Amino acid sequence: MAGRVQDKVVLVTGGARGQGRSHAVKLAEEGADVILFDICQDIETNRYPLATPRDLEEAGLEVEKAAGGRSPRRWMSVTEPR
Repeated sequence: MAGRVQDKVVLVTGGARGQGRSHAVKLAEEGADVILFDICQDIETNRYPLATPRDLEEAGLEVEKAAGGRSPRRWMSVTEPR
């Protein structure tokens, strides 16, 4: 359904790889401004490597391209206390 998210801001967690990345690209194609979040560091208790800052940067560029160059990109670790 093209345009269903036109001019909406969408936050995508896990946006550096996999499903998060593919959903972010699709949402950008449909007109959303997409902001990507991911941990971008390994967690000791996790059994597989997590996304890297480079993965997130590449995803951001892919989202920006899908949005015609107008989509904002941000990254932040959700593990850092504030």
